[in-house]
Amino acid sequence: MPAITKEEWEKHNELERRFWGVCTNTYEEQLKQDVYAKYMGLDQFAGAACWFSMQGKSIIDIGGGPVSLLLRCGNYAYATLVDPCMYPEWVRTRYRLAGIEYVQKLAEEFVPAKSYDEAWIYNVLQHVQDPGKVIKNARMWAKTVRICDHLDIGSYMGHPHNLTREWLDEMLSGHGSIVARNDFAARTLYYAVFNYDNNKMPERK
Repeated sequence: MPAITKEEWEKHNELERRFWGVCTNTYEEQLKQDVYAKYMGLDQFAGAACWFSMQGKSIIDIGGGPVSLLLRCGNYAYATLVDPCMYPEWVRTRYRLAGIEYVQKLAEEFVPAKSYDEAWIYNVLQHVQDPGKVIKNARMWAKTVRICDHLDIGSYMGHPHNLTREWLDEMLSGHGSIVARNDFAARTLYYAVFNYDNNKMPERK
């Protein structure tokens, strides 16, 4: 799947920025996240008060937006959100107070200082500049990649990439599952948990 240029991506991202606005009304997106979390296998970590207890794991959320699933997590070693969109200052403050490192940068360009146990990708690949590079980075950064994303939605403003099951399977070196939803997440979802225990992030220079 070909990447788009940085200039093209910026036009798509402007629509995303307008969609979020001042980030005060995120309820519908958080309902969708309940669905994504289920298919990403996060229910196994479910604890009290709608929290996921992450058993000391380190996690990077790629493109989790202003209401990352990391905000529902506790008991992690360390957590990072990498997302290029410009959100209000209060969103950054919320992440800081939650102990989550927030990095405003394209995942294609981010170079982490450390590796992670898990990388999370949910409802994001159709928005990025280069979905192939994002997946390659996730596999390099983490031992486990949890993914839940939309298939076959076509390409349009704000969503420049059309993901297919075959392409995702090839990029992830595995076979994901699919499910058709008929609720507010009314699209076909691709979901999987892939383990890459042999991966090792190259040393930083």
